Amino acid sequence: MRTTSYLASAVALAIVVGLTACGSDEDASASPTSSAPSAQPTDCAPLPEPDTTSVPGWIGYLGAHGDDTGLAIDNGTGTRIDHRPDDKRPLASTVKVVHLAAYAQAAATGRIDPDQQIPVADWERWYLPGSDGDAHPRALARLGNPTSVTIDQLVSAMMQESDNAAADYLLDRLGDTALTDAARTGGWQDFAPASKLGSMLRAKDATITVGNERDAARRYVAEPAYRKRMAALPLPGIDEQVAWADTTEAGSAADVASIMRSIATGEFGPGADVARRQLEWQPTIPGLTAVGFKSGSLPGVLTDAFYIRRPDGTVGTAVLLNRRMPTESWAGAVQSLPEQQLLLAALLKPEAAGQLQCAV
Repeated sequence: MRTTSYLASAVALAIVVGLTACGSDEDASASPTSSAPSAQPTDCAPLPEPDTTSVPGWIGYLGAHGDDTGLAIDNGTGTRIDHRPDDKRPLASTVKVVHLAAYAQAAATGRIDPDQQIPVADWERWYLPGSDGDAHPRALARLGNPTSVTIDQLVSAMMQESDNAAADYLLDRLGDTALTDAARTGGWQDFAPASKLGSMLRAKDATITVGNERDAARRYVAEPAYRKRMAALPLPGIDEQVAWADTTEAGSAADVASIMRSIATGEFGPGADVARRQLEWQPTIPGLTAVGFKSGSLPGVLTDAFYIRRPDGTVGTAVLLNRRMPTESWAGAVQSLPEQQLLLAALLKPEAAGQLQCAV
């Protein structure tokens, strides 16, 4: 549910330069044309103290919490870092890249018109106030608080502010098969769509189970009395929220990296350009053609997915999935986002990739 933003250009590059060096062999410091399969540190310095509010501290955090981390990095020029890449982890809003991919395919094949106007009221049927970190009102404010929006504007809210209601609108309109087909096109073979609204309702109401989340979401949309009652229920305490977050929609770092790379390279096929336009809404980093990005967070869960496109046509991808984060660590990371800088650094500089490999 976190706002999708990263610190790019001079800030990210300064972080790369400022990383404390970690000894590594020739593979880790190879030139961009190296065919080395992975960063292979052989002389690692002691890891920094874990601290999720700083880039070096994140290296220490990953070293201390490897069991709850999934990492898949491929810089596209020969360096790979994989740590539990196939283990399933909660995805939070990073999963919305699949909704985007399904929309992009539908737009490219004429099954949906990106310029179609829809009433904001239709979008807001799927909105649960207080459940998305104010993503929905911020999206409406950016769009000028309209009474209607285009489908493409709704999708931009899903990607930029990470609006949950937009994801559920698209799931309802496009259908499960559109999402599973889009995921499969991007190399994600076992994707199973879930309702963001239904999951949040389950967080509020213990009588809702994973198996009937979709029914609860549809009831919320269709029954005003039920909607009013569920909107009035408070969220549980933070410990209960952390436990709930660990049971939400899951996937692997490798799954997310596959669909991100497919979109970035164009191998996704029709719609890749539509998806890239939405993923690349932020300024790029000097020397790159574009940066695509989606992040997510739930209590105790932090997820980030990047790709970079270079002028020579090479593509790098980096995905980090974290779960079961201590509340203080999670809160600090959400406020400052240093893990995003670390992922960019690993894609841009071999020495940064070497130091990250030291941690995992």
